[in-house]
Amino acid sequence: MTGARHEVPVMIAGDSIGHVGSGDRTWRYRLWRHLRAHDVRLDLVGSKDPLGDIGAEVAEYRPDYLLVLMSVDDLRRPPIEPAAFEAKLRDFITEARRAGPSLRIVLGHVLPTHQAGPDPEFAARAASFNARIDAIAADLNTDESPVVVARTDAEFVAADHTGDGLHPNPAGEYRIAAAFADVLADRFHLGVHYPRPFPRVLDASTDAPPPDE
Repeated sequence: MTGARHEVPVMIAGDSIGHVGSGDRTWRYRLWRHLRAHDVRLDLVGSKDPLGDIGAEVAEYRPDYLLVLMSVDDLRRPPIEPAAFEAKLRDFITEARRAGPSLRIVLGHVLPTHQAGPDPEFAARAASFNARIDAIAADLNTDESPVVVARTDAEFVAADHTGDGLHPNPAGEYRIAAAFADVLADRFHLGVHYPRPFPRVLDASTDAPPPDE
């Protein structure tokens, strides 16, 4: 199914995972390019930096969709306990909805990293973060403002899909983009599923220039 021909305003919130990638590419670019290929034109709105005042950002840029992805590293420096993380995320959603009552929200799972792997205690807390993301989505989902989960961790292996144990390499960018693309297609009929298998080698010569954001 193809999407609308007009530009769809989408805001991406989170941390360096959403704003740092291979060269000028990030998972947000992979998502933009995939949807554009299926007649869905995204207008990526908002700040490129982590959002400190989500209500003001939503009020200014008026996105239809808010995609949220946080990394393990930013949840451990300083350490954030799962209960505090849940409270913060609930407040974040409340503030976003206050400015955009019909906002559609997609919450990505926290990604695995090399840093979390050898630390069983922190790995358990990372799993708790994701369980709480699932619970928040189920609890706060409404017809007017849906809240759904993207399983960004499902096909992501830190050893293979990061360049430094934390930030995604091109292979990781494709997998994150695919998780969000699949949810947008399934839940909101925006675009189609991301094709598998994923590209094995990035061919920069076939990439269109990144969109202005």
